[in-house]
Amino acid sequence: MSSPERASDDHERLEIDRSGNTDARPGPNLIREQLGRAAAVRFTLVASAIVLAILADHFIRADDMKWAVAPLVIAIVCLALADTGRAREKTESKPESAETPRSSLGRFPTDPNSRFSVDLSEGSLGFLAALLAIGLMYVSLRIFAHDSPESLTLAWYSFGAAVVIALAAIPTIDSRWTALILRLKAAGGVRIGLRSTVPWIVLFAILALAAGLRLYNLEDLPAGLWFDEADNLFEAREYARDPGQIPVYAPSTNLPTMFLMPVAAVVKLAGVAITTPRLVAAAFGLLGIVATFLFTRHAISTSAALIAAFLVAVMRWDLNWSRIGMHGITGVLFAALTGWLTLRAIRTGRTSDYAFAGASLGLGMWFYSPFRMFPLVVGFILLLHLLIARPNVRSYIANIAIMGIVALFVAAPVVQYAVENSEQFFQRTETTSLFNLTPREEWARQLRTSLVSHLLMFNVEGDPNPRHNLPNAPMLDRITGALFLLGFFFALVRWRSVALFTLPFWIFFMVLPGVLTVPWEAPQSLRSILVIPAVAALAALVIDLLWRTWRDVPWHLVRRFALPAVLALLGLVAYLNVNFYFGDQANDPRVYAGFSTDETLMARSQVEQQRLGYSLWVSRQFLFGLTSTLLANHPRVEVLKAPETLPLDSTLVWRGAAAYFEPRERGFWEVTKAYYPDAEFNIVTAPTGGDPMYYTGFVSREQLAERQGLDATYTVDGNEVPGRRDSVTDSTWHPDAGPEQFPYLVTLSGSLHVPVYGEYEFMLDSPDTVVELNGQRVLDPNKTTSRVLLAAGLHTLSVAADIEGPEQSIRLLWLNEDDFPKPIPFGRLYRDSVRPVGLAGRFFKDDSTSGSPDSMQITPSMDLFHYSPVIPHPYTAVWEGTVESDMPGPRRFKVSRTHSGEIALYVNNRLIAQDPPNGDATTSGELSLAPGRNHLRVEYTSPSGPTKFEVLWALGSGTYRPIPVELLAPMPERMMLVVE
Repeated sequence: MSSPERASDDHERLEIDRSGNTDARPGPNLIREQLGRAAAVRFTLVASAIVLAILADHFIRADDMKWAVAPLVIAIVCLALADTGRAREKTESKPESAETPRSSLGRFPTDPNSRFSVDLSEGSLGFLAALLAIGLMYVSLRIFAHDSPESLTLAWYSFGAAVVIALAAIPTIDSRWTALILRLKAAGGVRIGLRSTVPWIVLFAILALAAGLRLYNLEDLPAGLWFDEADNLFEAREYARDPGQIPVYAPSTNLPTMFLMPVAAVVKLAGVAITTPRLVAAAFGLLGIVATFLFTRHAISTSAALIAAFLVAVMRWDLNWSRIGMHGITGVLFAALTGWLTLRAIRTGRTSDYAFAGASLGLGMWFYSPFRMFPLVVGFILLLHLLIARPNVRSYIANIAIMGIVALFVAAPVVQYAVENSEQFFQRTETTSLFNLTPREEWARQLRTSLVSHLLMFNVEGDPNPRHNLPNAPMLDRITGALFLLGFFFALVRWRSVALFTLPFWIFFMVLPGVLTVPWEAPQSLRSILVIPAVAALAALVIDLLWRTWRDVPWHLVRRFALPAVLALLGLVAYLNVNFYFGDQANDPRVYAGFSTDETLMARSQVEQQRLGYSLWVSRQFLFGLTSTLLANHPRVEVLKAPETLPLDSTLVWRGAAAYFEPRERGFWEVTKAYYPDAEFNIVTAPTGGDPMYYTGFVSREQLAERQGLDATYTVDGNEVPGRRDSVTDSTWHPDAGPEQFPYLVTLSGSLHVPVYGEYEFMLDSPDTVVELNGQRVLDPNKTTSRVLLAAGLHTLSVAADIEGPEQSIRLLWLNEDDFPKPIPFGRLYRDSVRPVGLAGRFFKDDSTSGSPDSMQITPSMDLFHYSPVIPHPYTAVWEGTVESDMPGPRRFKVSRTHSGEIALYVNNRLIAQDPPNGDATTSGELSLAPGRNHLRVEYTSPSGPTKFEVLWALGSGTYRPIPVELLAPMPERMMLVVE
């Protein structure tokens, strides 16, 4: 405790009358009574201020701003009065002897001659060290600037050595190494008092708590490895493999590479895992707590510093980013560290302290980009100190110049890269800039709106991004939010204190990275993360004042509860944050799914399925997923695309197929379920529900093979042979497979899969045979060759032949324009539940639907999404078929399209719904369906992609759902066209 604090706590100090008449002094009892009464008033004022601030915070969160003003203003007045009274008592009780200025501490002049010799040698060494550091930095910059160096190892070693040597040389500016040596000699070695270690012991306990919160279940919370984390991990893995090629700047992350170096070190030690980058982020989070302690200790007091460190340790805002392997959490560390060193510099006036502050400022430029605006905070501190303290201008400017030079020195490679590659360096800033994303006439309005959103995010409505926060929840808990609010305005009252008055402006300057970027993301808590040290300091200021006034009250019994009460308050803050993060936030489905969780869970599943020998099939969205690529170690996957690759061909898998469908391709998943009803299908959601993240289907090779080939039935004398339904594995049938009695009729039936729209030629190599496609005869004894234009998808196939004797067989051949005649392969023939479903689609260029279509495709589901169009945009598509109604009665239909375009639904030739609506129909309509098949027609015009629409129905007042694919049947005449 400092001397002024000890003086303020001494209630028995006597005040001498200004006239010098010692006899006019009141007695000790009267003084004690007066001091006690004043202390009680101060405590009452502080406690009342906190209660009123909590009340004001409640009204603010309830959006009753007009009710919040009065209690907030009164709370600020109460706090100001309490602090004014305490400051007056401290001044009056201060001893007459002046304290030794802080700037002179550490100087121990003994023998002037010996001191001069030591200082001279230290200065010489410092000068030589500075020259060496400059030379090493020059070597580093030359190599970094080379277009294609063979290795950057020397550049990095030169840079590291230059910074270390420069930091070692900085104390020589003020002969601080000499002072340290003399101090150690005078003290007889290093001596650490027990009382001085107490704050550090408490800080260590806080760090232990913070470490536990940041490391607990780190692999599974967050549940997924977000793309940006995966990108950091991917880059770090490459750096670990070849350290000589680590660049200054990583274009994929749009940030310098300093954060990735410790990640690469962890990769080298422990390999690639979800926790690899998160361990580094957690370490930076712990260092940020230490830096916040140092800053607050210098700005306010040691007790306030411990409180601020505790608040950051449990604050879910900081906790969230300490558990995600991204750069953002580094901003907390370097903001607090630079703030502390800057305050220390203006307080001591030492040039070396200004240099250290500059080194911290320069080092911060190697990490998170919003830190580039922190010089605004530093500049505000320096300007405020100039206006209030009025230091010697010449020396002050010189110190600031040295501060800037050291900052540029430490950040030199980054600055060089920014100058030489400005377009790439500032690309991310330009693409996210509010000024590039909004019209000029909207700048002022958008800036005002975004600034208000960011200022309200602390107590009213926070970040909507589920990776940053529980969407829209305030960034601070109710207690911290109320204390922060009170501390914010109270600090504005303390305008003569550079440290305190800076804090509200720190908040303002450091929300600007969020305010000036993507307007629809406002408020953006990640880009505003540098406010955390200031937020914690402001809240700690109020708690510290409560603690100090409480322990000064004259009632002994009440004083005994001061420490337990403050600890209980902090415990409540910890509970609110920890319970919120590990409970409400972690269990929210949006948060759970927001971290590339689909790819993360899928990667784990893919590793397991590959181990079982299953082939992997995925939606196109998952084809090049960085997260799944890293965690599943570059799995070999094939693309699922209906109707091109559905149904699945058993000849293309090993022991089975593991299929993963994205949510937009739910319709294709439903089709796969209809094809293979005995396989395993799952909907993957968050443990607490929510929207599907993806769909899975696991089909064994045996289940696939069971539905391939054709069914063979036999008829003798007009009667089907009972118990004979064989499976034919291709389009060639041999007589020894049938009954022994001749003659008989054999019928091969099933489905033919045509993967690509086009013209196919069928040839019959057997007598007395009839071939039908989609119920239409295409080959018979009089026509053994036929050319047919077929839509992509499944078509019904029937081959019937009269078998007169054992020498007769059936052989059906096909070819397309790039092929030669061959039997239809096993992989194109299906039976049983694998049959044509959906609607037959015809696609036309532009908006005309007359004449021959440009393409045809049997679309298996009207819950449709296509990455790539069937034909180039713009186009018009018409789907036709039937829907099976299992019961009579009214049905409600609804259509919607996500992207541009128009969709219209006709049921039994009546326009039922369309989107966008017009005078003829709205997006929904109702119609009574007769039992059996009802005609469906869907028209869709798409000027641009991608294609995304859905046709829903509901029975009575039920919920709208996609029409089950098994109830949809394509119109046969729209599936093919016989050319010849």
